This record gives sequence, structure tokens and C-alpha cells, in this order.
Amino acid sequence: MSRTNPYKRKRRQANKTLLIFGEGMNEQMFLKHLKKLYCCDTNVAITVRKGRGGNSANIVIDASRVLGEFDRRVVVLDNDKPKGEIEEARKIAGSKKIELIENTPCLEHLLLSILGSSKISNDSPECKKMFESEYINKRQRKEAYEYNNLFKKELLEEKRKTIKILDDILQIMEGK
Repeated sequence: MSRTNPYKRKRRQANKTLLIFGEGMNEQMFLKHLKKLYCCDTNVAITVRKGRGGNSANIVIDASRVLGEFDRRVVVLDNDKPKGEIEEARKIAGSKKIELIENTPCLEHLLLSILGSSKISNDSPECKKMFESEYINKRQRKEAYEYNNLFKKELLEEKRKTIKILDDILQIMEGK
């Protein structure tokens, strides 16, 4: 006859499971940073994965193929693709019950907005070039500590009041 140990800690279980699928490595690194800051004391188990880039519709399809029983699936995409491609991705996401968060025009534009850069272009290559020259160079974008230094929780809390996309992502991270 087996007995249970009354002093043994019970295993914590998540009430919700969530998949957040980024377009590429840069989105994955930023989303992992946000996960570290905002998912500590919540009952939300978040899995962050990255796509292989490319076509927006293929990224949504890749997110739908990730194995696991997730309560929610969210895909973070750049909105700098042709309009027809974005429409196709929205259609596929709707049919597969995947939520889309679209960075207009790109993730780097969002990051520059959070950091309060004065001149932010609406051109994706220009935003990427500006972010990599002023803040984190291309080789260091895979390093988590770079995001820790730039995007502190206090800054994110302040900026979420004015940047809707950031607030949407943070609400998802908090399980709302």
C-alpha cells in the first residue's frame, strides 16, 4: 500500500496553454523576453516558436502544424508583405482558429516605437537598418541579454498605454 508524502510539493499545472508563433528568429527572441517578464506568476503555459520566414500564409500553416493541445494559437507577423498575401494569411488563420497580430510594417518599427526613437520610417528595410545600427546589431540579435538591457519591464508598462500592438501582446502573455 503506497502512501503520499504530505510534505511533497504539488506539481503546478497551467490553466491555459498558449502557442505564440513568431515569423522568424527576431520575433522569437523578443517574445521569449516578454514571456520571461510577464509569465512568472500566471497559470498560463506559453510556448514560443519561430517560423522559417517567407510567405505569410505558410507561416500561419506552420503554426497550425505545431503539435500540442493549445487553448490559443497566436501568430505574430510583419505587415510589410503584399496585400493579397496578408489577406490569404488572414483567411487561413480564420479557418484554423489562429489569432493574428500584425506588426505594421515590421517588428523593428514596434521596437523603435517602444524605445522612443525620434525618426521612425514606415519602410521595413529602413526600420531594420536603423534598429540594428542604433541598438542591437544583427549578430547580437540572438542574444537574450541584449533584450534584457533595452526592454525593461518598467519601460514596457509605460509604453503599453500608448502602443496598442504591444498592449495586445502583453495581454496575451498575461493570459487575458
